[in-house]
Amino acid sequence: MIIAPLHPLRLTGLLLAGWLMAGFAGPAEAKEGPLFSVDFARTQLVDGVYQLNAGIRYQLSPALSDALHNGVALVFEVQVDVHRVRAWWLDAHVATVVQRYRLEYHALSRLYLVTHLNTGVQHSFFRFSSVLAFLGELEALPLMDASLLNRESQYDGRLRARIAVDALPLPLRVRAYLSPDWSPVSDWYTWSLR
Repeated sequence: MIIAPLHPLRLTGLLLAGWLMAGFAGPAEAKEGPLFSVDFARTQLVDGVYQLNAGIRYQLSPALSDALHNGVALVFEVQVDVHRVRAWWLDAHVATVVQRYRLEYHALSRLYLVTHLNTGVQHSFFRFSSVLAFLGELEALPLMDASLLNRESQYDGRLRARIAVDALPLPLRVRAYLSPDWSPVSDWYTWSLR
């Protein structure tokens, strides 16, 4: 039997494919549950503005935790969509509100710094569990003005949380697109706006 040598480009492609499968394959064992999950979401009308209260449970994969503690900033994104419910047609999209929070770890001071990217407000924490509790608690977040909604219509809100892949350094984005450990996202949580 004669074995022909591989063309250099084909050999490079096979090596790259093997590297990608070895480097980005997730663990073989089953996961206990989603890394991000929304526990509850509800709105209340305060001075003509719907405000959102929500609870989100965050857990980082070992890969994301290592990246954070080695100097990579992570951006947590909370997306809220408002839809007008229609009986005989698809729901009509009314508004989208996105809140983004950047989390950084400073090894020298051993502090976690959370920056609310929408407002620029910063908070610092000594314990990682305190960071996740802070990020997971949304209180009185202004959602939308009640005057923009039709009084006779029903509206639903949908909320999900995720890591913003576009905010990761370029070399890590490839991993994030290929592995859920690098790009956790919660399921949509739906509730009646009023």
